[in-house]
Amino acid sequence: MSGAVRRWSAPTKRIVATALLVLLALVIYRFRQVIPPLLIAFLIAFILDPIVDFLTSRARLSRTLATSLVFLTIIVTGLGAVVITPVTIFPTLSFREAVLTVEDNIFDVLTDIGSFLDQPVQIWKYTVDLSPLYQELNAMLRSFVGTVARGTLNIVFGVASGVLWLVVILITAFYLVKDADRIIARLDEMPPAEYREDFVRLRQEITGVWHAFLRGQLLMCAAIAVMTIATGTAIGLPYAVVLGIIAGIMEFVPSLGPAIALVPAVLLALFKGSNFLPMSNFWFAVLVTGLYILIQQIESNLLVPRVMGHTLNLHPLIVLIGVIIGGNLAGIIGMLLAAPVLATFRVIGRYVFCRLYDLDPFAVPAEGLPRAKKVKRPGLAFLQSLNRWWRRSNHPGIHIRPARAEDRPAVEELCAQIDEDDYIPLVWESWLHDPEGLFVVAELKEAPPAGAARIVGIAKLSRLSQNEWWLQGLRVAPSSRRRGIARQLQEHLIAQARRMRPDNILRLATHSLNEPVHRLAARHGFRRVAVYRRYRADPAPIADVPALRKLTGADVPIAWKLISSSPRFRASGGLYEDFWTWQNLTPEQLTRHVEEGRVWGLEADGELAALAIIHTPEQGEPLHVSLGDGRDEALSHLFAGLRGLAASTGCPEVKFKPPNEPALIAAIEAAGYQISKERDIWIFELTL
Repeated sequence: MSGAVRRWSAPTKRIVATALLVLLALVIYRFRQVIPPLLIAFLIAFILDPIVDFLTSRARLSRTLATSLVFLTIIVTGLGAVVITPVTIFPTLSFREAVLTVEDNIFDVLTDIGSFLDQPVQIWKYTVDLSPLYQELNAMLRSFVGTVARGTLNIVFGVASGVLWLVVILITAFYLVKDADRIIARLDEMPPAEYREDFVRLRQEITGVWHAFLRGQLLMCAAIAVMTIATGTAIGLPYAVVLGIIAGIMEFVPSLGPAIALVPAVLLALFKGSNFLPMSNFWFAVLVTGLYILIQQIESNLLVPRVMGHTLNLHPLIVLIGVIIGGNLAGIIGMLLAAPVLATFRVIGRYVFCRLYDLDPFAVPAEGLPRAKKVKRPGLAFLQSLNRWWRRSNHPGIHIRPARAEDRPAVEELCAQIDEDDYIPLVWESWLHDPEGLFVVAELKEAPPAGAARIVGIAKLSRLSQNEWWLQGLRVAPSSRRRGIARQLQEHLIAQARRMRPDNILRLATHSLNEPVHRLAARHGFRRVAVYRRYRADPAPIADVPALRKLTGADVPIAWKLISSSPRFRASGGLYEDFWTWQNLTPEQLTRHVEEGRVWGLEADGELAALAIIHTPEQGEPLHVSLGDGRDEALSHLFAGLRGLAASTGCPEVKFKPPNEPALIAAIEAAGYQISKERDIWIFELTL
């Protein structure tokens, strides 16, 4: 089959998209009973994935084996709890009867309150009739409690009506955890290339919201459960353990959770009293209420700032409204997940708003603005200290020193473990003897009985100009990752750059899907300043493309004017690429490249219209383009001319990493260039 592929028209695309959306809605409606168990499976997988990651990195287990061990532990623990633990509160009731009993008890309490409020209240000479207010509140609360109870029953029975659903949930969660990395990689590759970066960043932000919420909430639940159990046991509250577990679970429900957990505790205090304290049931109920309030004050003022920080950054009123709506829609599950769902909607809404108004949805605040106060990541200080102690005891000797000639075999072996075609061996000698840069290795002293030191990481700091530094070659052995080695290497080189020349600029480059490097850069204060694509093209016959000429010193003023006034210059932050390093382009740099014979131009109407900085290629090497710029209407002719230049110099292809600027990308593709690598290049910058 020859000829161009026939494309669908815009109306055809709209019809097909609409039909697919309608079909998807029908499928979701038809199989809506499957959504709750799938949702629970996703949540289980989301919670267990960090545990499996920990086992695969620390215990050197395969992901399949680590996942199997985690799920086997859960199954054995669950079966043991079912067999050993008796049902303490409602030993003779089914789950449905237990939920309905709780609902009836709440209604009884509302009735008792109503009998009190039905009597007029005398205040001095005035009589206040509270019965109308009570009737409205009673109707509203009864409706809400009934809706939550029915929604909870519907979802729980729809999910856990038999062992089959439980098996389906566990199997689904197992495969989601086992293949998590593969699933994420496939998801990131699904969007078109021009939208892939946005999709990945959006997924990372949403994932961060849910990780922060679940991690923090699990710690909060455990802390509240332990405090409630200890306090209840100390004062003789019946079923203290069960009430503590309820309080821990209700911690998932923002705003209303503590109040819901208080209800059964007060009811038990009123009906049963203390197991050993000599006081009436009424005053014991008052004591229980006061202690619950004290626990919530400790939680709000001490635990939440340290454990949760400002992970969701939602106003309490918004959360409260979300909890009420979630309870009406999906019972207790809707209440539990209201906060992270609202935070997810906020992330998506901000992205859509920024795109509608042509703003950068992932923009980093300007350096001049005051930085927000650093908030600790969710986690208890004790656990963080314990983790640091474990690392020191198991990996005590990480030493960073300058590279030496005798390190070459170990460094080449390390690079081969990461990428067999790594460029580090090719630049070893130049890096080792760089008089202005710094080439370092990280040694790890093995624990006894081995005791020997081995090289587990490398990094290079290079000077690009009087006030610009470049961080590159950061490598860590796969067997030694997740030990903070990359962080220590980067911190060491940042400190060295500050010591040699303060108030300079340090940059680094990485691809758009390299999340560990993104997090490490953000940790050290780097901000993303530019995004570059990767394109290539075959040589073109000279007769079919515009002719280019080599520029001279007389062309520098007009050439610099073309570059400095273009939107490409602004989109790139004034940077240009020079063999995988990015630095500021200045008139002095442009003059030097002209003198080296690396600048070629295209003329239109007798004057310079576009120009390109290239690397003078050796025979058989690609023609690398460092910069291409000029008038919008001349750009595609410039890049077509570069294909002809490649043909005349015997280059097998043309390679170019342009900034992600719409007019430039359109001109490149119009000249017959194609994307060579789907992953974009992100440039990060730090002011020292």
